[in-house]
Amino acid sequence: MSNTTRPPFSDDDKQEFGQLLLLDRLMQYENALADDREVADTCDELEEQEKVLKGKFFRSDEEDFELEQVQQDLVAARQAREETAQALKEAMPNHLSIALIEQDESELEPFLKHMEQRGVICVDEQNCFAPTEQGHKVYEQLVEQLDSYVTHFDVYAYVDLEEGGFADPETDLLEDNRWSDLRVAVAEHKGVDPYRVVFLAMLSAEAFFENPEWRFDLAVGSLFDELDATVQDQITVAELGYADDEGEVSGEDVIADIIEQGSALAKERFRARQDAEEQATLPDEQVLTTTYYW
Repeated sequence: MSNTTRPPFSDDDKQEFGQLLLLDRLMQYENALADDREVADTCDELEEQEKVLKGKFFRSDEEDFELEQVQQDLVAARQAREETAQALKEAMPNHLSIALIEQDESELEPFLKHMEQRGVICVDEQNCFAPTEQGHKVYEQLVEQLDSYVTHFDVYAYVDLEEGGFADPETDLLEDNRWSDLRVAVAEHKGVDPYRVVFLAMLSAEAFFENPEWRFDLAVGSLFDELDATVQDQITVAELGYADDEGEVSGEDVIADIIEQGSALAKERFRARQDAEEQATLPDEQVLTTTYYW
């Protein structure tokens, strides 16, 4: 645990992160709705193709084959529609209505009002809050930050300071006490806001949404208590320094060496994901310095 006092968690950060969480949830509904509509359109198109082919009294062998393929595709599309419909149902609580906010969650109004004033959200025809075009752009930037965090910082979550190694999440026991979390120390050394790094880590793990009452926690100001405590408790760069038979080694030297090794490993892991997922380019680490307090 760190004994060094870090800069406090600013009100601006709390406002920004709170609004990004609300935007993320609104986009969860938007994406689920878009997916469901896309699959529904596919079902409609296939049903129309099936109707036309079935309506032919005389069909060629090619048309019989085409009908068989269309029917197979239609079965798959209908199964997919069941899945997207279920996903949309599960996302419905993220379709925030004005009535709900006014009656039960009025404490969220300052967040939503600020987002609306900045053109990030609007009120749709159902009297619910929905992301605007600007909101979609902000969300895309947030996704870029999440990708960058996973690529450049996740590797430092489990570092063996004794052996100078990094955990392999696929094979190592991550609960082992030998691991140290150096993400905050690395962020500070690189000049990246440590609160943003921990925010992205928790958002990536969906930690904020584990409690169904997370919006209430956001409204009363307690949602980010764990984030704040995590940043304050993490090991500092200075605490990484040590002395051996050859003299003292500064924390700056230690963290620089860790970052050199970690960066190489992060690129190696990215290339492995690139081969598996056909991801085109390495995410830009500089996007982590962007703020969205509009």
